[in-house]
Amino acid sequence: MMIMKHPSFSCRGRANRLPLLIRLNGNVCIKGITCFVLTALMLGVCGCKSKKEKSPEPDVEMARGSYNVEKNTVTVIPLERTVFNKQLVCNGKLEAHGKATLQFASQGKIAQINVRDGQKVQKGQILASLDKEQPRRQLEQAHLAFDKAELSLADRLLDYGYSLSDTAAIPAEQKRLIYINTGFIDAKMALENAERTFLQCDLKAPFSGKVANMRGRVHEPGGQLCTLIDDSRYLVRFSVLETEYRFVHVGQQVLVSPFVDSDVTLKGTVLSINPTVDQNGQIAVTAQVPGSDALMDGMNVRIMVENSIPSQLVVPKSAVVIRDNMEVLFRYVEGRSLWTYVHVLMSNTTQHVVEPNKERGADLNVGDLIITAGNLNLGDDAPVVIE
Repeated sequence: MMIMKHPSFSCRGRANRLPLLIRLNGNVCIKGITCFVLTALMLGVCGCKSKKEKSPEPDVEMARGSYNVEKNTVTVIPLERTVFNKQLVCNGKLEAHGKATLQFASQGKIAQINVRDGQKVQKGQILASLDKEQPRRQLEQAHLAFDKAELSLADRLLDYGYSLSDTAAIPAEQKRLIYINTGFIDAKMALENAERTFLQCDLKAPFSGKVANMRGRVHEPGGQLCTLIDDSRYLVRFSVLETEYRFVHVGQQVLVSPFVDSDVTLKGTVLSINPTVDQNGQIAVTAQVPGSDALMDGMNVRIMVENSIPSQLVVPKSAVVIRDNMEVLFRYVEGRSLWTYVHVLMSNTTQHVVEPNKERGADLNVGDLIITAGNLNLGDDAPVVIE
């Protein structure tokens, strides 16, 4: 569009009209518009633009008014004096209370095995048997020999005017000679040996326990069959330093956990303390724990010895954090967290014994609310909300 002013007109006076030549798409047309109208239109456009530029100001004010200070959510407990379980942690090894290597007392080939590794057995249970054919024959022969010797003895006693039912009246020396000459004593001993050999073909468990280290095989010569472990209780052998000797005493309770499963904890009792310090400055201690399916002979375990110390300021370990390379806990006071310097006097696996750091002007009293969770990123005098 192109606008051209007509040469014969001027814009003088309010009543004068301003002819314009407006070329639209190549056609020229004349339209009269007053200077006043053009001026008003221009002022209106400027006014609208100014209003649009100022419109965001109410939104900014609204955003500023809606801003709130963020508060930290925490967990608290009241501080109190209570019993603290001081702990001494050691490493040790389990040893079965009873252990025996079982083997056949008689010679022969194994005919039957009734158990396997890991199987629990009861006292007197038959674990395996040898071939009994030859021992059975020897036993029968021994019975026959004994019967013959007994008949010979009866005949000899009759010669002296005595009977088998009345041997008490025979003089001791005469009686001994009669028994020897008739072969009765030899036959009796042979029968006892044959009976013992036959019974020894069955290998029985000397006590209740669990089978381990099975070595025997069917049709192989008898010998060592297996190891039997009494897993009803275990001995725990560990060592303490010479400086820790006074911390342990006979009858003291201990907690035992296997390294492979720290969730398993068994209570035991100290049985003995060796009154000798070895070349490494350690003292051997033996404790006992009840049997459990979670324990095995030779297993490595962690032993925790506890001593109770009364009237201590005890807090969870999570309550103490490090600030400026110093130990700090936070107290909850009227919705704020108060930074409090402390000294940790003793620790166990879950708790600290603390006291206020007087050098830093700290104060700590029974009944103070101690923040135990949500304190990792807390600062002094921060707004907090109890969960």
